Amino acid sequence: MIENYYALLICILRPVTIEMSFDLMGGKITKVQNKSIKSNDVEDMIQMKQQGMTHRAIGELYGLSEEAVYRRIKRYKEAIK
Repeated sequence: MIENYYALLICILRPVTIEMSFDLMGGKITKVQNKSIKSNDVEDMIQMKQQGMTHRAIGELYGLSEEAVYRRIKRYKEAIK
C-alpha cells in the first residue's frame, strides 16, 4: 500500500502519469542532470525526508545517489540559516 502513496507523491511532484510513477519506482529511472535540480526540488526533498522517505528513495526519484541527496539537503539548510 505504501507504494501507492509513493506513486501519488511522484505524480504530484513531477509531470508524470501514474503508470510512469510506478515505472520510476520499479527502477526504470531516467537520470536527471544535476544542473536541472532547482532549490524548490531540494525543498521537496526535505519534505519527503520529513515524511519518512529515505535518502536512497528520494535519490531514486531524482536520479541521484543517497549521498548526493544528503549533501544537497545539508547545503540548502546551511544556506538558509
